[in-house]
Amino acid sequence: MKRPLLALAMLALGAGVAGAGVAGAQVTPKRFAVVTRLGAISPEKAASQETAGVIGLDAEYAFNKYFGLGTALDIGRGNTRREDFVQRLRFGNPAVAGGDTIYYQQLGQPVNTLNLTLFGSLRVPGKVSPYAVGGVGSYVLIMDALANGSTRYMSGMSLTGGAGVNIKFSEQYGIQFDVRALQFQNFERAKLDPSDGRFPNNWFPEDLPTPPAAKNSVLNTTFTLGFRYVPGAGN
Repeated sequence: MKRPLLALAMLALGAGVAGAGVAGAQVTPKRFAVVTRLGAISPEKAASQETAGVIGLDAEYAFNKYFGLGTALDIGRGNTRREDFVQRLRFGNPAVAGGDTIYYQQLGQPVNTLNLTLFGSLRVPGKVSPYAVGGVGSYVLIMDALANGSTRYMSGMSLTGGAGVNIKFSEQYGIQFDVRALQFQNFERAKLDPSDGRFPNNWFPEDLPTPPAAKNSVLNTTFTLGFRYVPGAGN
């Protein structure tokens, strides 16, 4: 938890200093704003996935200049950490413990991540406007059909919390940078193993380190830069 909390704290502090005393507002009450985001998603080690690119789309309705409600869709495509899924294969003479030759293979696969969130936002009005978001939603991980021999997916509830800063260029346009923590519930790391546990490995820590302990919930952190558009604002 230290990594995302530290990033959020630094972002909020910097945004507050930058926004102090600045007039104007990017948020237009009673209007929708659309934000397209691009960045990276960094899973914790227990997720056994590598850092990957992510694209996001937010649609937010501002009830007033302080509070809004919206939906966020995040889509990422990365790979599992191959070193966490080592397979032990035996070949050769089957009369000798099932084979007298042993091969160790690191087995990975691509993973598509989709997360849909219903969120609320709280903002400090200004040309440079810091904000916080929090919400609940659902995620799905879609594994590679070729690696698994069939379609396989994992899904569950997700929790979102984050902070960011919006910089106004005009009544309609602006950019934003934010950091969000996405916690995936009901996470089953075994589903990321295409072998389905058919080739278990006897670990040798000096050569093949043991993977992190599996967890029922994992924390992912996204860092994104977005373009914000408010249709009809200023007209």
